[in-house]
Order: sequence, then C-alpha cells, then structure tokens
Amino acid sequence: MQENLTLRAHVSSVVRKHRWLPPAGVLACGFVFAAAVVRESDWYWIFSAAGSLVLASYVWGYAVRAAKVVDYPSLLNLPRRQYSDVWDALASTPELAKHAACGHEDESSLRRSAQTPVRNLIELVGVRPEDDILEIGCGVARVGFELAPRCRSWTGADLSANMLAVAAQRLQRVSNVKLVKLQQVGLDQLENNSFDLVYSTNMLDHLDGWDRWRYVQQAFRVLRPNGRLFIDNTDLEQDAGWRAFARGAESSQELERTPYLPTPSTTSELTTYASRAGFAQILAHKRSPLVIVTAVKPAIEES
Repeated sequence: MQENLTLRAHVSSVVRKHRWLPPAGVLACGFVFAAAVVRESDWYWIFSAAGSLVLASYVWGYAVRAAKVVDYPSLLNLPRRQYSDVWDALASTPELAKHAACGHEDESSLRRSAQTPVRNLIELVGVRPEDDILEIGCGVARVGFELAPRCRSWTGADLSANMLAVAAQRLQRVSNVKLVKLQQVGLDQLENNSFDLVYSTNMLDHLDGWDRWRYVQQAFRVLRPNGRLFIDNTDLEQDAGWRAFARGAESSQELERTPYLPTPSTTSELTTYASRAGFAQILAHKRSPLVIVTAVKPAIEES
C-alpha cells in the first residue's frame, strides 16, 4: 500500500513538472500507428501500434488525474499550534494555497466553493450594506471576495503570510477591504467595538479548543453592541461529521497526526464558547455536515 502511494506521488510529481510528456507520447504512438496502417505493415505491428496508442491514451488520462493530486507534506516536525508555519507550508505557492482553501487550484472552483458559506451568512446573520465585517482565518479571501461588494468594509485576519499574499492578489481591485497579519492567536491587533459582524468559516476545525475559545472571546470584544457572531465547524453529532471523524481516527492509528488534521465540534462546545464570552440570542443551526452557531452581542445598557 505504501509503495503504491509512493509511486503515485512520484508519478504526480513528474507529471506536474513535465506536463508535455503524456500528450507527446500519445502523438508519437498515433504517428506510429498511422504509419503502420498506411504502409500496410504486418498485422502484428499494426495491433502492437494500436495497443501502444491505447496504453498511451490511458496513461495520459491517468496523468491528468495525477497532476490534480496534491501530496500535502506531513509537517510532523511542526506542533499543531504553530499555525502560521503550518499554513505557510501548505500555501507555499498560490495554487497550493487555493487548493488548501477549497480542494481545487483554479479560480472558478474557488469562487463556486464560496457560494454555500456566503448563503449561510446571508440567511442566518444577514450581510448589510452598512456593515463593517471581520473574517477570522480568512485564508485566500475565498469568502471575503464575495462579501466585500455587499458591505461597507471587509477585513480579513489570518496568521499565514502566504495565504494573505494570495488574498491580496485576489482583492487588488476591491477598494473596501483590509488584510491583517495576526502575530498570535487572538485579535489583539484590532480595536474594541469596531465591527458589526464577525465570522469564521471552515477554520475552527484546524484549531485546538483553547484557541477556538480565544477567538470567540476576542470576537465579543471587537464587535459593536448588537453586533453579530457566526462560527461553524464540522458537526461531530451528525452522521456526516462522525464518518469523517471516524475515518480520521482509523487512518491515524499508530501514526503521527498531521498538525492540520481537522477536528470537529459539538453543538454544546460552540454554544458554550458563545455563552461564556457574553453573547445573547445564541442559536445553533444544523446544516450538514456543519453545526453553525450565531449570536448577538448585547446592547450597552443605558446608565
């Protein structure tokens, strides 16, 4: 099994570096086959040439699939909480950064992948033209690119400089955006009462529990009164979330766990964070495979 994975990784690497090889092989085999037919060669040579052409075509098809396979580094030398180094390594090129964000390297797939989280945000907490919005763990601005035209301002915060570099490139023609390179877990660099909506999507599963809590706690501080919170994670209590968790548990037995291995949440975990941080109107929404928690920062009481 391990030898097969090693061979596939090697083939994928060679194909990505020399993408011209598979089509060149098909053309060469096609030329040989055509020549054998035109010259009315012996049937043995014609069938051999035809077989080579079929085989070369199959290899080309396999190569196209192999070229799309991203062999993420194990990064076993890095602890999980060294988030900036982990995600800088996973985003060492713009293509890998996009793949880490949505599983694909092309811009059209990246934009399509943002449709569901954008719809969830609009339906569950609202995105208003007068909103100043903050995304925690914005990555390549997968969601921010879509939200910026809908609000007054959008700020993306992330620990990974490489992710933010891709975000900056994607947002270069958008005027109402700001990117913040976080120096540590938390939102210490952002001012109190400065946002109307703070959200995090597809990010908490890569954090330890204490760091999830810190971001929710800090979100309360940077939100204005009546500001809204939106957080999500894979839901351990739903069948889809449990299957993903069980597969991860099975595949990682007796092996070191990669620092970016996702870990799901329960509804009570996320609602407890929101409650302990001081939020009100806390609601949990089940949208398979996610649990989404929304909440509101209470208005300041008049003295």
